[in-house]
Amino acid sequence: MKKTILISLLAAGSLLAGCTTDDPVRQAKEQSVQQLEAAGITNMENDALFAAEAASSNLLQIKLGQTALEKAVSPEVKALAEQLANDHRQMEDELETLGSQTHLVLPASLGKADKDVFDAINEKSGIAFDLAYIKAMEEQHDRLTQRYEDMAKNGVSMEVKQYAARQLPLLQMHLQKATKLEEVVDDAS
Repeated sequence: MKKTILISLLAAGSLLAGCTTDDPVRQAKEQSVQQLEAAGITNMENDALFAAEAASSNLLQIKLGQTALEKAVSPEVKALAEQLANDHRQMEDELETLGSQTHLVLPASLGKADKDVFDAINEKSGIAFDLAYIKAMEEQHDRLTQRYEDMAKNGVSMEVKQYAARQLPLLQMHLQKATKLEEVVDDAS
């Protein structure tokens, strides 16, 4: 009997260990949900995940922008990188204010998916860096635009919905600029 209990405890422990995550986005989401539920606020899982993902994405844009200013070859890529980094820094400042007002925990570092994107681009240099950066910016901003549109319509918290709606035109502009720059680069190659 003791052996069965021990085996059951070990199995449960390994299941729990498998559920833990080193992803700062998931950790922030879980902390947000716990804090919100402790305050009596429920059904905020998607809002909490959105806030954590948005923070990680802002950090990615800032970090990639700074890297592109150092590594990019094309002046157009550097100009786009500078604008994106500045705009996402402002978005992050606003998100941090929102987080402090609404019990939403934001990650202080890149989430796993965003870290993978950064690492894949950062390992390149020269024109390969420029091409990878432009492609990633288009893909990232396409994804962000869709996610922010969804949250502007379907967020639970009015504050989260308003934040998403306010940022959406800027993200759409970023997507247009990245798409246009990618088309220019594709035509040149």
